[in-house]
Amino acid sequence: MRDDALQYLLDKSDVADVVKSYFLALDRFDWKAVAGFVADEFMLDSDAPGAAAHPVPRDEYMRTLVERNGGFTATIHLNTGHLVTVDGDNAHVVAHMWAAHAVGQEPTDAFWGYGLYDIDLARSADGWKLTRQRITVVGMGGEGSPPDVFARSAARQSSGEGHY
Repeated sequence: MRDDALQYLLDKSDVADVVKSYFLALDRFDWKAVAGFVADEFMLDSDAPGAAAHPVPRDEYMRTLVERNGGFTATIHLNTGHLVTVDGDNAHVVAHMWAAHAVGQEPTDAFWGYGLYDIDLARSADGWKLTRQRITVVGMGGEGSPPDVFARSAARQSSGEGHY
């Protein structure tokens, strides 16, 4: 039995809560809260427009995130089945992913995808912070084209119709 079993379980719970809270803040377009869950450097490894498979400063990540996601009328990022491993001040989460993005009410205004999230976190003085997120899309659906819907979100954001 681990000598630090209670702390390990508390860390696992805290890590899972941070991941869930990050996505909830994202779906509420609460950019200040989102930034609070992200480390000083963050890497988004996905096919999303503006994503960079190398670490960028948090401010740069947040700028590109708001530019591409701020114009959505609604998003939902479900993440379930968290498998959390903690190794000292580092943690890793694997979770199922189902996400939908919409820029309007018409069927062609939305798409959804499913797959896996791989998320790395590091413990900081302010708690656990996301350092890397890898999105592996297994399948997609909906009538909207992802590149078109993302582009329309960015256009809405730049025209002042988005969430600031």
